[in-house]
Amino acid sequence: MFKTIKVLILIFALNISSSYAKENYQGKTLHILTHEIPVIGEPTVLHAKEFEKLTGVKVIVHHVSFDKLYQEALRGLKKGKYDIVFYGSLWIADFYKYIEPLPKKVLESDTYKDILPHYKNIAKWGDIAYNFTIDGDRHYFQYRSDLFENSTYKKEYKHRYSEELKVPKTWKELNHIAKFFNKKTLNDGKTIYGISEITKKEDLLFSNFIKRAASYAKHPEIKDGFYFDLKTMKPLINTPGFVEALKDFVDAGNYYPPKGNEFGILDTIESFGKGQSAFTDGWDDSFIKAMEKESGLSNKVQTSMSLGSLKVWNRKTAKWDYFQKPHYVPYFAFGWTSAVSRESKNKDLAFDYLLYFTNDKNHFKDLTIGHFGINPYRKADFNEEFWKNEAKWNHKAAKSYIETLNQINHHNNWLTDLRIYESRKYMKALAIGVHRALTKRSTPKDALDEVAKRWERITKKVGIEKQREAYSHVVNLENSQYNLEE
Repeated sequence: MFKTIKVLILIFALNISSSYAKENYQGKTLHILTHEIPVIGEPTVLHAKEFEKLTGVKVIVHHVSFDKLYQEALRGLKKGKYDIVFYGSLWIADFYKYIEPLPKKVLESDTYKDILPHYKNIAKWGDIAYNFTIDGDRHYFQYRSDLFENSTYKKEYKHRYSEELKVPKTWKELNHIAKFFNKKTLNDGKTIYGISEITKKEDLLFSNFIKRAASYAKHPEIKDGFYFDLKTMKPLINTPGFVEALKDFVDAGNYYPPKGNEFGILDTIESFGKGQSAFTDGWDDSFIKAMEKESGLSNKVQTSMSLGSLKVWNRKTAKWDYFQKPHYVPYFAFGWTSAVSRESKNKDLAFDYLLYFTNDKNHFKDLTIGHFGINPYRKADFNEEFWKNEAKWNHKAAKSYIETLNQINHHNNWLTDLRIYESRKYMKALAIGVHRALTKRSTPKDALDEVAKRWERITKKVGIEKQREAYSHVVNLENSQYNLEE
């Protein structure tokens, strides 16, 4: 892996301002905390090594696994152990007191001005910008388009089910079509499986479930909360929409690749990105991986919005509302971000590193490497010509990708993460409950009932009014009807 980093360093073109002169920084040291290699951890190291060569700064990069990142980042910020931390943007409520607000040179930079409004907003607490955006996350559906264009599979599917083989649009359809492809021997002699997705409790399981629940549980006409009822702060996590989504999730386990019941994000990227499964629904990374020339799948995959449902739970009437067309709810998931510690003695230097990390040449190259974890968040990223000319995608793949991202950006009913105090504890409780259902140790309803109880205890401990005030920012963000691109 580190050999790969050394090779990539030679590829990255220099794009650095004269303010980074060696005499300014000679003898100084930056300590950076980041995720383990490769996701986010690898580009952190790559750009750190290049920054060292350009400035004379010594950059020491510290890696930790995702399950340890929250604790180490928060501890490191409080004690001034790190100058820079890369972490999950949903933790901002717990972190902002220890983070240096973005300085004028960042706010007035071309990079910052090009960031989409949504990603600027989630980088703030109140009206103050704290997080330095490095990544723009959302979930969407990804599939092997070559399978749906294959005449043999079309005939076989129609013969078996008396209907045409089409790309699924709902979670129910996904499981049905995944069953058809699961364990099928393809023309090249390889065996394919139905679905690859995150199922590992200690990884990002909570995000994968939230995305699955969105179309069942976020009613387009109810605007006062998805995770909680804002007025009462009563958890909604065990209401019928969430339970129905977990039932689908459990059923999907029948169509996973070997060991797919314990996949983390990197496993999912590698599995779909190398053609092991017909489908995935998640971050850009697995699609970008599949589009790399080395994958053997380049230009054989396409995208669409995360899957929908034909019914949505209406908690006001306590009934299901049924739709003739699938109901979709885009999920702006998690999102890697970065910040400079208020205790850092090298704040100016730290922000210069982050400006270097996100400069145009680095940023656009990072976008094209699947396992880096850097996804579009700037207006310039939504240019179909970039993906055709620089990433060497064909027209069909580039068009599918950009159209999907723009559909998400223009949607009027969307979902973000639970950005409140102690969000990590809520997500940990959710992951435990979902994992219990996936491993058949609890029914979906019993598992989510227990999650709801744990959530209530956390809320009471933090303070109901304190959490209501924090959650109101989440609700207001989701209720915003602005175009996410403008």
